[in-house]
Order: sequence, then structure tokens, then C-alpha cells
Amino acid sequence: MSRTDSMHGACGERMSRYLGVDEAAAYLAVSRRWMYRESRRHGLPRYYFGGKLRFKIIDLDKWAQQQKVT
Repeated sequence: MSRTDSMHGACGERMSRYLGVDEAAAYLAVSRRWMYRESRRHGLPRYYFGGKLRFKIIDLDKWAQQQKVT
């Protein structure tokens, strides 16, 4: 495996990683409360595992791009 393949693998791994509410809130620079209260209303893709709310980094990035104001 080349160094480039290794780097892309790490990036792909990072992008598919699930974040907890606190991590996702920090990633988007919003409050934990906002994540619980507004994520559904604003169409953020959400996942539940074992009764815990999770978010994928790639989904957060896509959603943030859609919020772009022109």
C-alpha cells in the first residue's frame, strides 16, 4: 500500500466515524442542547445506537455546505 493509499484510507475512516452529541456539537460550534433540539428540525442525518444519538462527520460536512448563505 502506498503512502497516498494510506492517507486516503485514514481520511475515509475519519469521514465515516460516528460522533457523539458533545463531539458533533463542538464540530459544528453549536451547543449540545441545539444538537438535541434542532438537529431533527434542520434535517441533520442522525443515528441511534444503544439509545444514544450519533452523527457521521461526512453528514455534518454535507449539511453545513447546504447552509451556505450567498
